[in-house]
Amino acid sequence: MKKEEYAKQEYLEKFRDFLDSGTTKASITKIVLIALAIASLPGLIFVAAAMGNAVQIISQSRFGKQYNKKQIRNAMVGIHRQKLIKHVIEKNGKNTIRITKKGESRLQTFAIDFIEIEKPKRWDGKWRLVIFDLPIKFNKARENLRWKLKELGFIQFQKSAWIYPYPCKDEIMFVANFYEVGEYVEILTVDSFLNEEKIKRHFNFL
Repeated sequence: MKKEEYAKQEYLEKFRDFLDSGTTKASITKIVLIALAIASLPGLIFVAAAMGNAVQIISQSRFGKQYNKKQIRNAMVGIHRQKLIKHVIEKNGKNTIRITKKGESRLQTFAIDFIEIEKPKRWDGKWRLVIFDLPIKFNKARENLRWKLKELGFIQFQKSAWIYPYPCKDEIMFVANFYEVGEYVEILTVDSFLNEEKIKRHFNFL
């Protein structure tokens, strides 16, 4: 599987987990776009004879039941106006709804928003140190990465080094690859370090 397709499947899995959780924190626009992606084929194509069919399918799904058909239809119209989806007539004459490149970019942003690190019941006594040295051209990516690490609960260990007590490789590399800086990021697992008590106190291990 190509790297792009793997990443696409990975964030679709995150969307499934998000919607299966029965969340109510997302707007209907976000939920509808995600629902279209989840119901898609590998090329991010949602097969539907018309918008009405898509509305029907979403309204009958578990995550669509909290909205009525009019709300879902209005959300789809809004998504179309934003050029996040488009209607295409296939060679076989079928009318399909495709998620555009702009829509796919928005979905990737949603995936980053949904990233969470699962905390085990017991700490294994090891620390995860995320370090990165990004070229100047990635200044924006550097700021985004720092912001996300902080949001996930990491604390800054040094200028470009952040520390966390739980396994987080998959989540951090997903974020780093999204910002296209994965090759500059390293994750170390360490048993101890100087001034460890200060960090333990921060995470309530003392």
